[in-house]
Amino acid sequence: MSGPHPAPPETPLSAGVVVRRPFPPAVEDDAPRLLGRRREREVLDRLVASLLAGQSRALAVRGEAGIGKTAMLDHVGRGAEVAGCQVVRSTAVESEMELAYAGAQQLCAPFLDRLDELPEPQADALAVAFGRKEGTPPDRFIVGLALLGLASVVASGRPLVWVVDDAQWLDRASAEVLAFVARRLVAESVGLVFAVRDGVGHRFLTGVEELRLAGLEPAIAGELLDAVVPGSLDAAVRDRIVAESGGNPLALLELNRGRRSDQVADGHPVPSERSVSRRVEQSFARQIADLPADTRLLLLLAACEPAGDPVRIFKAAERLGVGPEAAAPATQEGLVNLAGHVLFRHPLVRSAAWHAASAQERRAADRALAEVTDRESDPDRRAWHLARATAGLDETVAAELEASADRARGRGGIAAGAAFRARAVELTPDPAVRSRRALAAAEETYPVGSAQEALRLVAIAEAGPLGDHERARADLVRAHVSYATARGRDATALYVRAAHGLAPHDPTTARETFLWAFLAALSAGRLARGADVRDVAAAVLAAEEVGSLGEPERASDLILHGLAVLTTDGYAAGAPALRSALDALDEETVEDDDALRWLWVGCLVARIVADDAALARFSERQVRLARRSGRVALLPVAMAEQVSYALLVGDVATASAIATDAATVVEVIGSPASLDRSGWLAAYRGDLAATDALRASRSAGVLDRGEGQWFVATGWMSALVRNALGRYDEAFEATEEIAEHPYDLGLALWCVAERAEAAVRSARHDRAREAVDRLVEIADGCGTAWARGVAARCRAMLCEGAEAETLYEESLELLGQTSVRTALARTHLVYGEWLRRENRRVDARHQLRLAHTMFTEMGADAFAERARRELAATGETARRRTPDTLDDLTAQEHQIARLAAAGSTNTEIGAQLFLSPRTVEWHLHKVFAKLGLSSRRQLRSALERAGGGG
Repeated sequence: MSGPHPAPPETPLSAGVVVRRPFPPAVEDDAPRLLGRRREREVLDRLVASLLAGQSRALAVRGEAGIGKTAMLDHVGRGAEVAGCQVVRSTAVESEMELAYAGAQQLCAPFLDRLDELPEPQADALAVAFGRKEGTPPDRFIVGLALLGLASVVASGRPLVWVVDDAQWLDRASAEVLAFVARRLVAESVGLVFAVRDGVGHRFLTGVEELRLAGLEPAIAGELLDAVVPGSLDAAVRDRIVAESGGNPLALLELNRGRRSDQVADGHPVPSERSVSRRVEQSFARQIADLPADTRLLLLLAACEPAGDPVRIFKAAERLGVGPEAAAPATQEGLVNLAGHVLFRHPLVRSAAWHAASAQERRAADRALAEVTDRESDPDRRAWHLARATAGLDETVAAELEASADRARGRGGIAAGAAFRARAVELTPDPAVRSRRALAAAEETYPVGSAQEALRLVAIAEAGPLGDHERARADLVRAHVSYATARGRDATALYVRAAHGLAPHDPTTARETFLWAFLAALSAGRLARGADVRDVAAAVLAAEEVGSLGEPERASDLILHGLAVLTTDGYAAGAPALRSALDALDEETVEDDDALRWLWVGCLVARIVADDAALARFSERQVRLARRSGRVALLPVAMAEQVSYALLVGDVATASAIATDAATVVEVIGSPASLDRSGWLAAYRGDLAATDALRASRSAGVLDRGEGQWFVATGWMSALVRNALGRYDEAFEATEEIAEHPYDLGLALWCVAERAEAAVRSARHDRAREAVDRLVEIADGCGTAWARGVAARCRAMLCEGAEAETLYEESLELLGQTSVRTALARTHLVYGEWLRRENRRVDARHQLRLAHTMFTEMGADAFAERARRELAATGETARRRTPDTLDDLTAQEHQIARLAAAGSTNTEIGAQLFLSPRTVEWHLHKVFAKLGLSSRRQLRSALERAGGGG
């Protein structure tokens, strides 16, 4: 690197890769490369300026091949170096897409000696991911957080710029963690700039700021053409060539470089967008074809060796009888630079060199590269070269690939491990071994989102000699793929079939599979095809009766039995069994991984049996375990339950902050709509427009994915917000769909309670009695104060006189024993409304005043307004809630403030919210400024006064 700062040393990776790729110095040829790009250069210059001002920026430079993306990266890299920034550049290569974390490792290599400055879990995660130490495969979000932390540490001295060319070819693990970092950058003085070619590779930079490069304006393109074609061009010819090129700079430069004006008079055939890159590649191919044979072979080796290590390339060339002097013709033509690190003039030169060779020549090149790649220090790259060098079946190479798959999984490169194993399948000669490997590869492939590839591998496995147990495992993969893509619509029946097949061989897995069938059926709801919860329950009870599932061993087995009994025989029989299962889950001592697998099911069961204390315990425990073990991908489920609990206790601010935290993970991995709690928050706040807008915007996608459970949740949300607003007819209509499909057990109490109130207040007495009878059934079966308190309130609404008053008082007593303040406030409200109608104004005011105060503190504005109106009808005026200074905080600022007030350090807050410590500090400065505070002690007091808790 050049510039006023010392250049970092060229740091070799464990694979022998030199990662420092210096930017070419400004040369005379740069002028045409940047012609007509003033606006784009200004965008990049502002990015560098923002880093110098202490901010961070991420940018994806997008466009077709040859449009000038690499020139833009050269510009920002040189500008950053001149400004005193640290700059590291890498170029992703398509052939390296299967090597987990290869791209991220290239960017981090110069700074790995600073890992000890990170929190230990993050440092360990990076060390394991990069193969520097053995350990448990790290969750990719912990790797992403570690990458963010490392960038922040490095940039604390001087701003840091990471530049990634051809980012569409990044390996999947690197792409995911770098996208995570890009979306979390705020105030670290870190820049992350990608060049991404349109239409190829995987898309992973959704949400990152884009700089899209279009073709040059005709006048500028004509000027560029004049710069490369000697002599005077006829204006009509110039215009035709410019039009045919689409303003693509590389097409104008490379297709016409060195040609005289009379040689281009005929122009070119009009190309499509894609054919521009093909024709430029063909132009490079013609240049390569004119080179000596040894030079072409050397270029092929460079194209096949994605790490860009010239030492390895020249060693491989020597094995093929080619000496270093063969490089001269290619370097003289400007096609490649082999000094220090391999740099092709353009990625299309690499592609042209590879495509110009025969299949036999490519295999020979890969074999030579494999032979010079150290078996001990870089076995995976060696195995990959061997695989590419193998034309037929080869058990030795297949076995090496299988070993590489195991190593990749050990580093957390699940996608890379699946790819290694899938290639091993292709090379395996023995049909039985091939089937075994294909099934193992399929089981590894579906969790990383490659549904079609998993199904392809299952088909290969099933084509061979599989036993009954293996065929059941194949059915299980099909079920998992279906559940991942359609959330249970067809998965339920597939799980049931797999469970039946697994039972004779592996009862433990069979029980788990039946539980997955239940979860899929609950998720699909009314959209399920082939089987629903009743079918699953019947299958489970039948299997238990004949003893094919063995004896229950774990709490999850008891949950399975309880769900089956409740679905078949109702709450009176099933709820006690589920409560016993929750007790067992509380007492069960298992490894973190096992606990994390089923704690979220424990949260679901806690909602089914209305156990608020269990919901609090299990959701908190799951979040804690997920963070401690680095299983961040499980956080959206756990945090959704934490949001549910926070709303139950009336802490809307905390619920909002947790939902914002969860959205950080969701934006990277996605999640079922049923985990999205934004609609719940809107409904509790009384925001009708937001609640309805969410339903309208998501309905089509939910139908496509088969998430029938979501319609139950939105029906409940719609009823809740309309009951709050006093629109009881509409609230009742919103519950009709729920009543037609009563098997969403997780929201049963909540949905039926809204239906009961809406029916009573809209004078649908028969429907109200049906709903209340259902509530009584649920409450009697569950036996919890929460369920009994809600049932007593709704029973009271159907009664008169002393009986009604007794039931209201019973509801207050029962709900007062719980943490469910929202339900308690609802009872105060409807009790007060009933007392007002009974002309007991003084008693009514007491209840309504309590309701108004509670709802106001919760931020449940619509219910608070309903209580205020009722108070006004008694002759008492209650003030509307006035905005507090805390209202000026964003959800994320409120979350950071809450954690800081509780005593968490900036590093701890950053780890929890996936931010760098410097970004946390930046947010806290904003919080202090907005609230007029200067210390964390003052912040704690402010939150306690506002009810936000420290």
